[in-house]
Amino acid sequence: MKIIKKLTSKRGQISMEIGIITLSFIVISTIASYYYLSRVSDPINYDAGKNATKTIGVLKNKTIEANNHIKNISII
Repeated sequence: MKIIKKLTSKRGQISMEIGIITLSFIVISTIASYYYLSRVSDPINYDAGKNATKTIGVLKNKTIEANNHIKNISII
């Protein structure tokens, strides 16, 4: 009977509303986590190897360019 009195009182209503809000946050975060993990683990959309190779190539080219510019510097 104490539970019914708490739920029907204003204080019980506030605690019930807080419980519902907390439960909704948990459900929303669970759904968001599921979609995030399903996207990350999808091998079709995950091209880390290709992106790493492309980045290494760009860095190599920029390093060669910088090295050539350094060679062209002359001290008068």
